[in-house]
Amino acid sequence: MRHLIPLTLLVTSFVTYLPSRTEAHPHVFVDVTGLFVMNEAGQLEAVRIHWLYDAFTTLVAVQNLGLDPDRDGVFDVADFSRIIAGETDWAPEYEGDTYLRIGGEKMPLSRPQEPWAEAPGDQIGVGFTLYLDAPVDMAGKTAVLELYDPIYYYAYTVTDQSAVDGPLGECTFDIVHFDPDAETAKLQRQLQALSREAIPEDPNVGALFAEKLELTCP
Repeated sequence: MRHLIPLTLLVTSFVTYLPSRTEAHPHVFVDVTGLFVMNEAGQLEAVRIHWLYDAFTTLVAVQNLGLDPDRDGVFDVADFSRIIAGETDWAPEYEGDTYLRIGGEKMPLSRPQEPWAEAPGDQIGVGFTLYLDAPVDMAGKTAVLELYDPIYYYAYTVTDQSAVDGPLGECTFDIVHFDPDAETAKLQRQLQALSREAIPEDPNVGALFAEKLELTCP
């Protein structure tokens, strides 16, 4: 789990400010922009991710990280450094809620590289790049980037700004939004009934609600 908003503090803040939302999963809502990064040889070499948090979560983060101490509404370099550190200094087992498969095979990704942060309006955003071990020739392959939190504490929505960075060639790119059927809609209602302390029985339940980006090359 990321360090920007520790779960215990977020729960306390929800109790204080939004009690009606404490009895539900998910708690944190994130707009995510994903890019497939292609090199000039038509190889996939990285994925680039940008998270933009909802306004309430941003408020909690400002309090937690001690951002904008003079309360002038303007973040300085030190503020952005704290955001970047909180969002990209991952525990070894944490995969960034970002899972890449090529031809059905899960691909290992690097730790966050080239991080940056922003604060548009009343929201906090952070971006970074995750590199493959080596560039992959995409000829005849399909890459699927799945974006989800395994325990569904964070809910992701892919933005229309998601795309391919680099030459697309004859490949096609698609955004696949989560579209609940009757079974997953029922499961969502069950998760919404969980107490704020509860963890779903299925440790990978969030995969059922994944947002996806697909790159298919002939």
